[in-house]
Amino acid sequence: MTGNSFVSTRISGLCGILAPIIGLTCIALAILLCPWFSWTENYLSDLGGSPGDRPIWAAHGMASVLFNCGLVIAGVLGVCFVVGMRKIPALNSRLGKIGSSFYLMDACALIGIGIFPESTGAPHTFFSITFFILVGVSLVFIGMALKKKSERTLGWLAFALLAFGLIAVPLFFMPQPSGSNAIAEMIPIISIAIFSMVFGYRLYDQGQDGGKKEMPMLRKSKELHLFLV
Repeated sequence: MTGNSFVSTRISGLCGILAPIIGLTCIALAILLCPWFSWTENYLSDLGGSPGDRPIWAAHGMASVLFNCGLVIAGVLGVCFVVGMRKIPALNSRLGKIGSSFYLMDACALIGIGIFPESTGAPHTFFSITFFILVGVSLVFIGMALKKKSERTLGWLAFALLAFGLIAVPLFFMPQPSGSNAIAEMIPIISIAIFSMVFGYRLYDQGQDGGKKEMPMLRKSKELHLFLV
């Protein structure tokens, strides 16, 4: 691997850390600018505009601009993050490649939500549903890949976050105010945000040593093997 690869690994890790920070910050600012917003009576996407609203990307003024642009930026950073994820040995497997591919599609779906806000109707619904489904699917495959490659800590974290995210599933089928609201949406968002920041830090830390430092669990596994031999 070249020096440029090491730099891109660090940058990819940094993107994994920044993506949820920027996305969640923009959502929080949009909520502050919309006093009418209710966690139990609205979806987060309502911040971007309602079906048929004009202008499409700024239906609620600066709040909609922040919300929509924040999702696009977070999605783009997520795509950059996946590039680095694929350099991790623990994910250089069939399961790992499938998981990172679903993660890539999930990041692209997030970009789609920002480009096609709720004011656009059907396109927004498609990207929203795709995003929430792929959050769980990507964590399943990434978690299995990490556990098979002795990265059990990160593997269990992925499964724990998956379990937490699944709490939202029944909520989406319940009427408001108990379900079908912003609270239900935030649960899987928090799951993927935590994973992105933790794995992003691990990726950044690995690239900081010029790519020579292995992920701790993999290194311990090799040391044990050498000792037994």
